[in-house]
Amino acid sequence: MQLWTSISWTLVRASGLTAYLLLCLSVITGLALSSHWQSAAKWPRLINNELHNFLTLLSLIFTTIHVLTAWFDPFTHFGWQEIFIPFATSYRPVWMALGILGLYLGLAVGISTWLRPYIGYSWWRKFHIVTFGVYLLALTHSIFTGTDSPAWWAVGLYAGSAALVGILLVIRLSEKKTRPEQARQPVEAMQRR
Repeated sequence: MQLWTSISWTLVRASGLTAYLLLCLSVITGLALSSHWQSAAKWPRLINNELHNFLTLLSLIFTTIHVLTAWFDPFTHFGWQEIFIPFATSYRPVWMALGILGLYLGLAVGISTWLRPYIGYSWWRKFHIVTFGVYLLALTHSIFTGTDSPAWWAVGLYAGSAALVGILLVIRLSEKKTRPEQARQPVEAMQRR
């Protein structure tokens, strides 16, 4: 039993950290895509879109593993309510709730991507901004519930990744203000060229 507890707790931590890193990479590639930094000769748009989608899917898979391993971990004794209902747990309730809300918002963004042909690119893009909220919720959840958060490498990882996403977001927002309106075209229009 002791061995299983050790393995399951390691899986909870590793899958959560991996899910966070994949989400961070997905946000970074999304920012790069929306900034049109790549050229067709060096880094084809198709590969970028596929990379962004692949990272997002992997993040969701590892989030699912994180949730399931936390649920089955014999040390935590979480029931389904504590895993899926915000504030239902006595273990760091606020920070757990932020992770659960991040999960639900992330699923909503994923579903909106599947519904993009029906809701239109403009509405999808406006809703896709919620991804930054998902990232912030995941970061906060990771910092305040992760048992490895006080470690030097975890502090460096969270600070470095948050700084990188923040810098790229500021660059992206400043580009949006300086680019002419006609230069901002939907990804689909760019792919048709």
